[in-house]
Amino acid sequence: MHNCRTAAVILALSAAAVAAHSRWGASLVDEASEARSTRVEFREEVELQDHLAVVNRELLHRIAIKNELIAELIAGRTTLAEVTQKFLVMNQSRSECMTSIRATYPGGTDEEKTAQNVLGYLRDELGRQTPARRAEVLRRLKAEFETAYPSGFGADFPGDPAPAGAGPGTHRFIFGLMYQSAAHDAQQ
Repeated sequence: MHNCRTAAVILALSAAAVAAHSRWGASLVDEASEARSTRVEFREEVELQDHLAVVNRELLHRIAIKNELIAELIAGRTTLAEVTQKFLVMNQSRSECMTSIRATYPGGTDEEKTAQNVLGYLRDELGRQTPARRAEVLRRLKAEFETAYPSGFGADFPGDPAPAGAGPGTHRFIFGLMYQSAAHDAQQ
C-alpha cells in the first residue's frame, strides 16, 4: 500500500512540475504535434508520388498505343479514319486532352481535329522514313483525309505549315497537361 501512495505522490509531483513549467510542457506538446504533422505530410507526399507514378504509367501506355497505331498507319495496315477513331476514344477519356485538341487543331468536328492530332504524331514518325516512303504515305493519307473530312480546313501534313499553336511535339504538350492536371487533382 505504501508503494501505491509513493507512486501517486511521484505522479502528482511530476504533473505539478510539468504544469509549473508550462513552457516545457507546451514544448513537449508542440513537438508531439509537429511530429504528427510531419508524419501526415510525409504520408500525403508518398500518396501523391504513388498517384503520379500511376498517371505516368498510364500516359506512357497511351503514347505507346498511339505510336503503334501510327506505325500501322504508315505501314498501310489501317486507315486514317480507323486510327482517328481510336485516338478520339482515348482523347475523350481525358477532358483536358480534348480541350487542348479543340484549341490547337483546325477542323469542323472533334473527329477532324483529332485527325489533325494523328497527323501531328505522323509528323514525328515520318521523319524516320526515306523520302520516297514519306511521299508515298503522304499521298495516300492526303487522299484519305480529303475524302473523310471535306470541310475545307485542310490537313496539317508534314511539310505543310503547322496550324497556329501546333507543331512537332504538340501531342507531348497535351500529355504534359494531362500529367499536370492529374498532379493538381491528387493534391486537392
